[in-house]
Order: sequence, then C-alpha cells, then structure tokens
Amino acid sequence: MVSDVQGGRMFEVTGPVMTDAGMQVLWNPEGFASVVDYDSWEGSLLKDDDILQHVLVGVLVPINLGDSAFQFVVRVGDSQQAADLTTRERTRLVVASEPYLITSAGSLYLSGLEDVSAIPDEKALHVVAPAGRYAVTVNLIDWESEPDSRALTGDPSPCALPDFVLLLTAPTWPEPAFRQSLQTLPPPP
Repeated sequence: MVSDVQGGRMFEVTGPVMTDAGMQVLWNPEGFASVVDYDSWEGSLLKDDDILQHVLVGVLVPINLGDSAFQFVVRVGDSQQAADLTTRERTRLVVASEPYLITSAGSLYLSGLEDVSAIPDEKALHVVAPAGRYAVTVNLIDWESEPDSRALTGDPSPCALPDFVLLLTAPTWPEPAFRQSLQTLPPPP
C-alpha cells in the first residue's frame, strides 16, 4: 500500500517482504544495472564482502535477520518534513540502527536479497524517493506487545503495527558517520 502522508511531501509504502537469501534489503536499482541473470547476481551479491561494497557506496541497506518474512513500513521525508515514527511506533520501539546511506534517482526497492536486479521483480516494494541522498534508520517494533495486535485466528490484526519501520530522511550537515556493516541492528537493550 502506498500513501502520500498528510498530502505533503512525505511518502509511505507498506507491505510484507520475505527472503530465502538471508536478508531483506532496501536498494537503488541504478546500482545494479549489470545484474541481469543469476551469474551476474552471484558475481555482485553472493559474498558478504561484495554486499558490503554496495553498502559502502550507498546503493543498498541490509536488514540482515536471516531467512524470514516481516511486515515493513518505509517512510520517506525530505528537507521540509522529516520522516519519523508515529507515537504508537515510538512506544513499541525495541531498537533502531545507526543511519545507513542510500542514494536515489527517484525510486528505491525493498525486497529479499535474491530479488535484487536491473529489473525489479513485482514482489519488491516500490519506494518513491525523490533524487538525492538519504540517511536510513531501521527500527524494530514490538508490535505483539500492543493489546489487540492479533486477531482471534492468531494472525496480526488489521490495525497491528509493522515489524519494521524504515525512515529515510535528508542527512544533516555535516553528514553523520554512516553505518558500514552488514549487522543491521545492535543487540536489544
């Protein structure tokens, strides 16, 4: 689901993202123009050192939690309106990452690592992010601790918070020291 928050300059997309390759990733398709088949994917993204190089140049943000499926919200702000957690999300925040750098030419994608390519798969969440540099924080939310977070069937209720909220904001000046690690989150307190 995509929404233009408050009719302003902040954009939000939400949806489930799964992976069988060990991590979900937010990525810039321009940085993966040469990934057109399995061999080119393997040459660019199979080894941790290769993935880390994409993190260092600001075209990929790792959400490195193993094979998994999670509900995500990606919120994009700008210099006029910063992306932030809602009051409900802030109340249930477990831990947040240090900021990662990502650059955008207008579109980013959130998918499993296995789906990164020159032509994004329809399973990937499309994130509208106007051209520029963004600081990205990955926020783990304890949605299950909220009353009525589960329906009678045991599934998340329609009003349940997501597992993760990714916040993209214009970096401050001077820019922060961006996180340069495949280990996304510090251990919970």
